[in-house]
Amino acid sequence: MTPAPHFGLILALTIRGLAVASYDEMRRVAATAEELGFDSIWLCDHFLTLAPDAYVEDAGIRAGERRPAAGDTARSMPLLECWTTLSALARDTRRLRLGTSVLCNSYRLPSILAKMAATLDVISGGRLELGLGAGWFEKEYRAYGIPFPPIGERIAQLDEGVEVIRRMWTEPNPVFRGRHYGIEDAVCDPPPLQRPHPPLWIGGEGDKVHRVAARAADGVNVRWWAPERIAARAAFLEKACREFGRDPGALQRSVTALLIVDDDTSRVEAVRARFGAIPATGHIAGTPAQCIARIRQYIEGGVRHFLFTIPDVAASRSLELAGREVLPTLRDELARR
Repeated sequence: MTPAPHFGLILALTIRGLAVASYDEMRRVAATAEELGFDSIWLCDHFLTLAPDAYVEDAGIRAGERRPAAGDTARSMPLLECWTTLSALARDTRRLRLGTSVLCNSYRLPSILAKMAATLDVISGGRLELGLGAGWFEKEYRAYGIPFPPIGERIAQLDEGVEVIRRMWTEPNPVFRGRHYGIEDAVCDPPPLQRPHPPLWIGGEGDKVHRVAARAADGVNVRWWAPERIAARAAFLEKACREFGRDPGALQRSVTALLIVDDDTSRVEAVRARFGAIPATGHIAGTPAQCIARIRQYIEGGVRHFLFTIPDVAASRSLELAGREVLPTLRDELARR
């Protein structure tokens, strides 16, 4: 039987135009997503926003191809803090799962994060999805006075952080001694409601990050990848899982994609142009039928978990069209397989 697809909605990314700025609007959008049958809502773990051009350069997605307009990188729009907002959304939603896409491992000790996450899982009735990454936004690190070690060290910290979190969620008196972190009888009481623990996702695109996911995570999320690239990555992930003694089928595949659904193709192209810095491979754009066809390609490539970010989601028709026309069609197709 083909696993059911999971459709999540990202309410805030660090990219301007892809973040809901006020809590009242965020609560309204979340309620609409819940009514329309989305499975989850997600927030990024950032404190500053960037223009799309600056985002792809800072994140190393498409470095050097486009340059931000003069003075644009200095401006930031309102962005609600992730954990505080998710805690509020836990009370203002009933069914939606609550995800982080993704938390920066550098911003909190993993032991403290494990406790925070367990608490959120308890107060939400077992709805947490914990996404974690190594961190990349150097300007933000510097702005908030957080040390920014080299990428290899950040990934090593992420690897140890995942181990700390898993032990605290599943062991009564967890102990860990690593190069970067250590705990001694770090009791996590109450533990998470979900058993054996909340789903743990790793976000990132590189080999080392994907090996962290293969060793200890429930799923891996990539940004803006085409279906073909995700399908081609399967061999690497399967090999890595087997090296760690895991069933490759236990590691879910997730993609973050820009979703623009509109019956008016001219409006679709205008919105795509605004976010042209985001690789076109990560656009799911067009009429409902065109978006369905593109998502089918991802499903054929092994993806069952989707995180959609919709430009200006609080005012866009895309959310309604996706919930009324796109998602039900895809669910029905997979249910018939």
